[in-house]
Amino acid sequence: MSAPDPVRCAVIGTKTIAGQHLPVLQTLPEAEVAALCDIDAEALGETSRRFGIERTFTSVEDLQTWGEFDAVYVLVSVLAVAEVSERFIRAGIPTFLEKPPGLYSSDTERLAEAARETGTTAMVGFNRRFYTCLQAGREALLDTGDVVSVTVHADEDAGDKWFGEKFPPEVSMRWAYANSIHALDLLRYLGGEVAKVTSVVRKRRLPKPDSFSALLEYESGAVGRAIADHFGPKGSSHWYEARTASAVLTSQARSSPGDRLSSCTLERHGREPVRFGLTGLDRRLKPGFPGESRAFLRAVQTGEPVSFPAPTLDDAVRTMKMIDEITGAEEWAPKPAS
Repeated sequence: MSAPDPVRCAVIGTKTIAGQHLPVLQTLPEAEVAALCDIDAEALGETSRRFGIERTFTSVEDLQTWGEFDAVYVLVSVLAVAEVSERFIRAGIPTFLEKPPGLYSSDTERLAEAARETGTTAMVGFNRRFYTCLQAGREALLDTGDVVSVTVHADEDAGDKWFGEKFPPEVSMRWAYANSIHALDLLRYLGGEVAKVTSVVRKRRLPKPDSFSALLEYESGAVGRAIADHFGPKGSSHWYEARTASAVLTSQARSSPGDRLSSCTLERHGREPVRFGLTGLDRRLKPGFPGESRAFLRAVQTGEPVSFPAPTLDDAVRTMKMIDEITGAEEWAPKPAS
């Protein structure tokens, strides 16, 4: 049986994160980059030259009118992802959305409803679920029994987001969604569905609440702990620990340089620890990106829904509503009136 034709992808947004996705798409045999689109003509031209992609557009309207593509990657700014994605989802075009799919749960719920109504394939880029080390470590952990506790730290120094000029205040205020969502989503990836969240929120250094601690009760009976302190020195970073009754899986030690999620270690009573590192394309490309793109492209090629661990929009809604409860954001950071 011959291999299916590669998926012709239009990439919308050509700045920082596109520079991580494009090498993946140009490496995978399942993909062909058909076009680039960005309202910033200078960034568009630079990325076009860098990656050798000739077909370019400076408006999504012109791109959609051209229409010679099978799927889109929406890699635009946090405040624009939901609006741009909804256009293509409602048109029935398979859509990959960088995280977060919406800065607010209500935005993501609207996108999820559009995907259900149209039957459009849509997937969110929670790439930590696809780190090859974490996937192998999680499988080994589950071989020892049911998960009984999960701890996730989503600590960051967010001061530069508040006091610099790169991010609008609305994004800085909701940094738990703009970036910490990567780590906080691991609470569900490792522990399953959450039944109850009890949270304590404090303001320590920044203009809005910046310290979030929560106890989670899972539907399975397991317990979770979420900590997200958005102040303090750089290097606190993201890390996790998941336990069964006889084993513990822990991400890379704090003393290790680089991304603390790029390896993990399984420890069991009476046995030598087993370390899991990145494998395959994760070793030379952005970790998790090859796996998540393969899952999305496979769904487009087969017409089958994306499946776990690939996050659907409904899945992303559940993660975002969990974060709403962890941060208390509906009270202190409600969505501005339109």
